Amino acid sequence: MALQLLEHPGITLASGTGLDLPHQAARARAMWLAGRQQRPPLLLVVLLWARHCPDVVQSLECHLDALFADFRCTPEGWSETQAARQVLAALNLQLFRRQQAGQGVAELHAGVLLMQGDELQFLQAGSVGLARAQKGVLQILAGHEGQALGAQAELALVQHSLVPSRGEHLLLAPQPLLDVSDLQGLCIQAEGALGELLRPLLQAPGAAVLLCVGETQCLTPALSAPARPALTQIVCGQQLDGWTLLRECPYGPPERVYVGRDECGREAVLWFAEEDAGEAFWQREWALRRSPQQALPQVLSPHQTRSHAYLVLAKPPRGMRNLFDWVAAHGKPDAQTLLSLVTQLIAAVRSLQRRGMQGLWLNPRQILLGDDGRVLFLPGAAVILPGVARQPVPELAVPLAPELRSGRALDGRADQFALAALVYWLMSGQWPEAARGDVRPGHCYVPLATFTVQVPQGWDGVLARALAPQPQARFEALSEFQQALQQPLQARRSQALRRAPLQMARLAALGLVTLPLLLGLLLSLGG
Repeated sequence: MALQLLEHPGITLASGTGLDLPHQAARARAMWLAGRQQRPPLLLVVLLWARHCPDVVQSLECHLDALFADFRCTPEGWSETQAARQVLAALNLQLFRRQQAGQGVAELHAGVLLMQGDELQFLQAGSVGLARAQKGVLQILAGHEGQALGAQAELALVQHSLVPSRGEHLLLAPQPLLDVSDLQGLCIQAEGALGELLRPLLQAPGAAVLLCVGETQCLTPALSAPARPALTQIVCGQQLDGWTLLRECPYGPPERVYVGRDECGREAVLWFAEEDAGEAFWQREWALRRSPQQALPQVLSPHQTRSHAYLVLAKPPRGMRNLFDWVAAHGKPDAQTLLSLVTQLIAAVRSLQRRGMQGLWLNPRQILLGDDGRVLFLPGAAVILPGVARQPVPELAVPLAPELRSGRALDGRADQFALAALVYWLMSGQWPEAARGDVRPGHCYVPLATFTVQVPQGWDGVLARALAPQPQARFEALSEFQQALQQPLQARRSQALRRAPLQMARLAALGLVTLPLLLGLLLSLGG
């Protein structure tokens, strides 16, 4: 049994680990962090309890490393509590995706304490509880079975806002440990050390954290979070934050996307930013983290805090190519393949729009397509991001809606324009004039038939409307645009289905007429 003490005039803390079972263990970690926007420093305490996991202790340590690294890389505009919630939600989504993919996932429960000034927040995800003892009164905020992380796509979280009192004891532990422990000793405001109070609780499996609240006004400011500059020189073999860069990726911004391997042997895609990490960089990352869409990349949690501005993404499935390379290898996609691609992109774009991202650059080099038809969109530039000023338009970005280039007000119809321009490019090999930076006044939509392209009936009208220079002339929503593209193909399929029974009936009638003639001919020849 090992006890760790953290002594401070404001809060005294003792944490320890009890017995570890073969497939069950718990670990806790506490750290002082800088407050945000001139708020007092923060004591962040995380306890994780895992069951049904082979390398349980190593897994818990990796999760704790990732949680604290992720917390330091949340947008500054978020409160500390919001940041903790989003970090837990990101871990929950990662575990859920692994479970959906058939990978083994531990049953993971979490309890998070945030102590800041005279405020205390307790976040419960699963069966981790908190016992409060003061002046002989014991109160237990019990954990909840059936709400482990990764059990569902949306995080099942219970949040308690508490007001700590001087001399109060707080015990954070897995709920089964609270159930079997004698907690009356916490109600006695003894002069003994916290370690002596905690030691008897650690004779059973699990881990626990015991805090004693002192004078919260004595908290001293902590250092602010370090800046994460852009990395200017990137070469294969380079080592950074525990990652070794293996090779450059044939997608994304050139010389900015690499496959790397960390010290645990995990491989991932590292996407290096071209500018220092600011609020826009972190808001974009967390918009991606919070999206469960399969057509968007999965953001992974590094085990070390990043020293530079880059994203860590799960590797795309084998065989996926960016659209430039896919078209070069396969030629122009047929209408059905194109519709499937656009449908997946629309789902990805709508998911980002719901999280505050609009005015996206749909760069074909950052859209991957597999031979099985699966799409993966790596969103780069976005003009509108939550919580930050309007972002500048990349100088050479194509396609972009006219209102993005001119700085006019925009809404989701700017992304509809970009999607329509992408469809036009895939069918003709050229960008529509309205989507280019050198667009001339008075330009008109050029029908796809001009390029000797076979177009489903009605698609030219759909694309012309979605590519209208004025947003109010386009479709009201992406769903309406998608439906307009689907209707001609559905009508053609229905006609084919109606035509098939008619052809069968004609063949049957022809058989009834010719069969007697053949029989008569055979009989006459036989006679």
